[in-house]
Amino acid sequence: MELSALAANMTPVEALAAIVGVLISLSVASERLVEIIKGIIPFLNQQNNDETKEGRRKAILQAMAVCSGIITAWLARPALAGILPNAWTTLPAIFALGLLASGGSGLWNAVLSYVLNVKNMKKEDLKQLQKKSQPA
Repeated sequence: MELSALAANMTPVEALAAIVGVLISLSVASERLVEIIKGIIPFLNQQNNDETKEGRRKAILQAMAVCSGIITAWLARPALAGILPNAWTTLPAIFALGLLASGGSGLWNAVLSYVLNVKNMKKEDLKQLQKKSQPA
């Protein structure tokens, strides 16, 4: 079965799990890009005692994270078309995925664990219903 056909046949919970999984991947990739840039530009990698300069450094890092997330999502667009529902592969959706990915992988790991728990609870509910409906 083709990947895009798999994305089209997803349940809402499966689609949500796929989106969160993609966001985690994009987030980690964009964080790596920011870390590479920080390694190249020394003042971005060192905290500053001057509050004004430190504020600027943090603002630059946040802007880099957003740009990195958007660039990463854009570059991953061909792969995303086979994983995500079609609505999530449009240009505005790719932009939104990039913005969300810039939020950090820690946040998305927590979100993914919640989504997977919901998915597992649904499976367990289905098993319980199947047990109840079987003749004794």
